[in-house]
Amino acid sequence: MGMGNNKGAALISILKDYFIPHSGNDNKPHILRPRTIAFVFTVMIVAESAFVFGSTYVVPRVKLFGLIEASALVDETNQQRVAETEAALQVSPLLQQAAQDKANDMAANNYFAHTSPAGITPWDWFEKVGYSFSYAGENLAVNFSNSQDVTNAWMNSPEHRANILNAAFTQIGIATAQGTYNGQPAIYVVEEFGTPASAPVAFVNTAAAATVSNPAPAPVTTPIPTTPKPRPEPVKPAPAPIVIASASVEGSSSQQLFVAVKGAETQTVPSTATTSVVAATAAATPKVQKQGGFEAALQWLASDPRAVTNDFYIFLIALFLVASILNFFIKIRIQFPRLIVGGVTIIVLAGLCVFLNQNIGLLHAAIV
Repeated sequence: MGMGNNKGAALISILKDYFIPHSGNDNKPHILRPRTIAFVFTVMIVAESAFVFGSTYVVPRVKLFGLIEASALVDETNQQRVAETEAALQVSPLLQQAAQDKANDMAANNYFAHTSPAGITPWDWFEKVGYSFSYAGENLAVNFSNSQDVTNAWMNSPEHRANILNAAFTQIGIATAQGTYNGQPAIYVVEEFGTPASAPVAFVNTAAAATVSNPAPAPVTTPIPTTPKPRPEPVKPAPAPIVIASASVEGSSSQQLFVAVKGAETQTVPSTATTSVVAATAAATPKVQKQGGFEAALQWLASDPRAVTNDFYIFLIALFLVASILNFFIKIRIQFPRLIVGGVTIIVLAGLCVFLNQNIGLLHAAIV
């Protein structure tokens, strides 16, 4: 018991020496002394350099960060939906594969658009993986340094926000790919939305079908017809996706697609090119399960390093603001200008770093 009291008294004494001006520290709180200010200044320079280097150089080149960003974007998309009382989206492996194929294609062929230079539309990627849909949509982003910036950019765009909050969608798939954009290494982000078609699957995964060996033909018994065979009805081709929302992309002469509806003859489609569609009657889907422990911490650190860095600076601002106020008012008649200047310097520098971090990494970022 006595040892615990001694530790508590020692801690109080240390805090008093660092924050409270008194005769024991010569009325100069340790936290505001030049040596401490120099140390904190050095730590801030190192932290800011690490953030800038990581955001502009490491993140676009390390695959791990791209994978973590995709996982974080699913969580952030569902958080936005739940906040607007919409059902969370289920992760679809087929949509993830479609998103990965699209991201890889953009990175390999150095373009950034919903429709590729070769004329491949978003819906072709759905068809490739065998995802038959009644509703589908796509959001794209490139050259962002963390997932929160991507989510914010999408939510600030009416068309992309409409996709994220679209009640007609029940599933999601997000993938990233490393490539170059405007001559700089960057991560391409593809977010695919969909609602599986209730009708029989119209799209066939031809790549998968080609790997299946032909089974031996079974014996067939042909009955003797007693009546003339009816003339077979012509087979109607599957309806092509109908685009019901689009937007022009700056610098492009073509319309870039956002939302499509398949099977329009059985759906009620808005007459105007709106950025939302009729709500589907699909049952509510569960939220994506959150990761815990070390994985959650790693995801938070990697997906939004700016928030981590800014939280550190905000902590320093609060710490030195409290220390400066205590130093000024407790011994208001005994002031040391050097201490005041040191505290204000740290507060101003930390504020400038926060301001800088809010804009760094967004100069060449884009969404479509």
